[in-house]
Amino acid sequence: MTDLSRLSLNTATTKAWTLAEAVEGAARAGLPAVGLWRDRVAEAGAIAPQLWPVEALNGLLTAERRGRIDRVVRRRLAGFL
Repeated sequence: MTDLSRLSLNTATTKAWTLAEAVEGAARAGLPAVGLWRDRVAEAGAIAPQLWPVEALNGLLTAERRGRIDRVVRRRLAGFL
């Protein structure tokens, strides 16, 4: 069986689903996490902090340092912030 313990469902790939549907779909698929985009955070009535882009960039830099992504991928993803 495939190990899905480090995989998450990103809500950018489930735009047609509500947040609840994304969580339910991830659970049905055995995925341990759902990655939220700001629109889904707002849908839940929460507000993303102003420092969210800085925190996200820090996560990308950490992933690069740990060898999980390379510089090209980090720069491409940082462009979305």
